[in-house]
Amino acid sequence: MTGPAAKLSPQPGGGAAARAWPRLPSRAGAALFTPATAGWLLPLLRPHRRRLAVLLLISFAAAAIGLLPPYISKLVIDRGLMAGDAAQLVIWSAALFGIGLLATGTGALSNILHMRASVRMLARMRQRLLSRMAAKPAGWFASQRAGELLARIDGDAADVQKFAFNAVLGGSSALIRLIGGSAMLMVLDWRLGLLTAMLAPAELLFLIWARPRTERHAASVRERQGQYSAGLSETLFGLPALQAARGAGWAQRRSLRDHAGLSQRLIAQNLWGEFTRAVPVLLSALTRSAIFLAGGLMVIRGEWPLGSLIAFVAYMGFMTGPMQSLLGLWHAQARVKVAAARLDAVMQSPPALSDRFSPSGYVLQLHNVTVSRGEAAPLGPITLCLPEGVRVALKGSSGAGKTSLLAVLCGRARPLAGRVTLGGADLRLLTGSCLPDRVAYAGQRPFTVRASLRGNLFQSRAYWAKPENEARVWQLLELFGLADRFSGPEGLDTMLGESGLTLSGGERQRLCLLRVLLAPFDILILDEALSEVDPATAARILAHIDDAFPRTTRILTAHGGAAASGSFDMEIDLAEVTA
Repeated sequence: MTGPAAKLSPQPGGGAAARAWPRLPSRAGAALFTPATAGWLLPLLRPHRRRLAVLLLISFAAAAIGLLPPYISKLVIDRGLMAGDAAQLVIWSAALFGIGLLATGTGALSNILHMRASVRMLARMRQRLLSRMAAKPAGWFASQRAGELLARIDGDAADVQKFAFNAVLGGSSALIRLIGGSAMLMVLDWRLGLLTAMLAPAELLFLIWARPRTERHAASVRERQGQYSAGLSETLFGLPALQAARGAGWAQRRSLRDHAGLSQRLIAQNLWGEFTRAVPVLLSALTRSAIFLAGGLMVIRGEWPLGSLIAFVAYMGFMTGPMQSLLGLWHAQARVKVAAARLDAVMQSPPALSDRFSPSGYVLQLHNVTVSRGEAAPLGPITLCLPEGVRVALKGSSGAGKTSLLAVLCGRARPLAGRVTLGGADLRLLTGSCLPDRVAYAGQRPFTVRASLRGNLFQSRAYWAKPENEARVWQLLELFGLADRFSGPEGLDTMLGESGLTLSGGERQRLCLLRVLLAPFDILILDEALSEVDPATAARILAHIDDAFPRTTRILTAHGGAAASGSFDMEIDLAEVTA
């Protein structure tokens, strides 16, 4: 019996997608982040390129319109107030109001479009992160903490996305305002314009000096945030067990220590941030005071109109504000690169495969396979052949490596040495969660989510649209001894608590095994999957599996009970098969 071949489609956002972008955006992305980050970030921006182009045009228009009010204010003062001309005063005041109204409308439209595009891109980025995490091997998750990964999906992704949009839109708008404001300063008085321009290199030199420390502060805060989130997630997930083990107090103290460490880092980062913001503000204030002094003397001597001085000071904001925004973006890049580097570890593409995984059957063969057992010595080498349709008992003491070997057999982990083939195809061609379409696995630790019973069975809408499928689910619930548990008015729509806390351990195991049996399979792996189920119910379930799926390969591990007894076609003792 053979199932459909598992196809490995090219990962979106890989090298081909990145090469589709023009060279200029690719180089800009690599300059803002790193080549590795640009490789997965630019493809996420690509679907929004038209919306970004519209936003850029609106930003340019808003920036250009924003250059007009200071000059019109000059005309109101010089041609209206100072000249005593009421008609000119009315005309230019009306023009000032109209320009202000247009600038407000353009800015509001830009903000609305920016928010919509930003939200969509962030959702796409988080979806891609989850997709890449789902493609990681089981061993990768063993070295991670759930709270730390959550901090990357939540905080790091938001920071990178926000900076990417701000760099494109905010940076371009600031550049237009900087160029326009500088030009108007030179038009009004080139000497004072040159004096104002001296502010830019002074701020740049300061930020060059401050940037490395900003990056260190950001890295320290990110590390502490991940540590605190991971510990908090672990505590909340295991709180009932901690209470039973009298460890809730210890967990609270750990959380307080982690939060205290995070608070110290946040305070240090905040103080440093205030310092880096205060110095440019102080330099701007000194420059503005010098302009008021020099320009005021020119007005007093009659060398310059009062309106020109007021307009000049206003245009200083158009130059110094955007200049500080651009330098601030460059300075903020130091913090964002830390977040991007944390995402790089998740978004790395799997290695390219020369062949596709295409099994011709479901014969499992191990050729001198050695598997890892964590801190214990590796297991192996093992050479075995499991024909299709056999019922296999995998035996061994606790820690012998049964679960590690099963993870290799179903492609969730890779052997340290040797080769595993399924239907003649090498399982090394599988990456991450790309399991064969018809291999089913149920482990000792059942997994449920806060959703309805129907939702926890993970079937599609098309599945539930067929009445015979719902009837089959109820038959299995009856067989598994769960029908009475869900016989209330809500039925299959009964809500389950987070992590299955509203169910007993045996109920969770039976529910997860029922879920496995709903989809077609040719290999069924039960790794202590009925360890918390009473012997009579476990025997009834196993008998049903043997009757309903006689041609499937069934691999069972158990330390006792119904799963360890009965007739098997093969019994494999790990203590005996190793060379």
